[in-house]
Order: sequence, then structure tokens, then C-alpha cells
Amino acid sequence: MTNESEWELVSRCLAGNPSAFEPLVRRHEGPALAVARGLLGDADEAADAVQDAFVRAYHTLSRLRPGSAFGPWFRAILRNLCLDRLRSPRRRGQPLDERVVDARVWSEAQAPADAERSELAKAVQAALAKLSPDHREVLVLKEMEGLGYAEIAQTIGVPKGTVGSRLFHARAALQEVLLAQGVTLEDVT
Repeated sequence: MTNESEWELVSRCLAGNPSAFEPLVRRHEGPALAVARGLLGDADEAADAVQDAFVRAYHTLSRLRPGSAFGPWFRAILRNLCLDRLRSPRRRGQPLDERVVDARVWSEAQAPADAERSELAKAVQAALAKLSPDHREVLVLKEMEGLGYAEIAQTIGVPKGTVGSRLFHARAALQEVLLAQGVTLEDVT
């Protein structure tokens, strides 16, 4: 689906055809869930955040500039909702590493015989949960979502150079946490 066809769907929604929003949801739901799981560390909370983001996007479609891409605009809404959830009073004082960790975010479905890879995925997810929200966010968007620097910059509202800097520091911080957990580069490769 191109940006033009996405804009056509948005235009149809704005013209009073709510069913035109469904293809947008189908296209962006999977990647949105992966991003939200990576940021929030909990599959159920991620699903709630994604649903809230789609509802908010639907109700604010008129704010999307004509001809603009829906994806980056939607990711910004999702990002803000996830960050709000991370800052919520019920989460304060609860370290990220004590939350439920969904290792599937970092690995594809694993066969039972592939326990070593599964353990490594759990270690990476636990290490990711210990990073600051800014570092976790850029890693999730780059490594899981596969976005480029420009798309990440647009999504989180910072200059492209800041994305590169955050990624550099985030990768270094992730490596430091993994090393502290006893995971070495040989384990990863």
C-alpha cells in the first residue's frame, strides 16, 4: 500500500466512510504491536496501547496533513501513548526488569530444541527492559521495526543526527547490560 493509497483511505474516512479505516489498521497493526511490546515489555499492555492509538488516530484523522503518510503519523501517536503509559503513576517505582518479558519480541517462534536461542532472546529482552525509554525506543524502531534514521527521526520528533547518536549510545548501553548478565559477543553470533 503506497502513501497515495493510504491517503485515499484517509480521505474516504474523512468523507464519512469508517470502513475505509480497516485496511489501515490491518497494515499497521502487526508492526505497531511489535513496537509497543518492545517499548512496554508486556504483550497485553501493548495490545491496549495499540488499540488506543488506532482509536485516537481515527478520531483525529482531520489533523493529518493532506497527502501525508499515515504510518509515521500513527507511529508518533502510538509512541506518545506508550511513553504516557511508562510515566503513569501505577508504573512508578516498578523497575522495568521486574515486568513480564515477552522474549518473542526479539526472536521468531522457536522450536523446543532451540532452547539456547530462546534463552538468549530472553536475556536480550531483559537487557532491553533495563535501558532508558529513549534508548529502548530507538532500538525497537531500528532493530525490530526496521525503520531508517529519517523515519525514526520523524516518528520521535528529533533531528536525524540525534537518532544516530541515541542508537550509538543505546547499543553501547545494551551491550554493557548484556555483558553484566554474562552474555558475550560469542553468545550472540
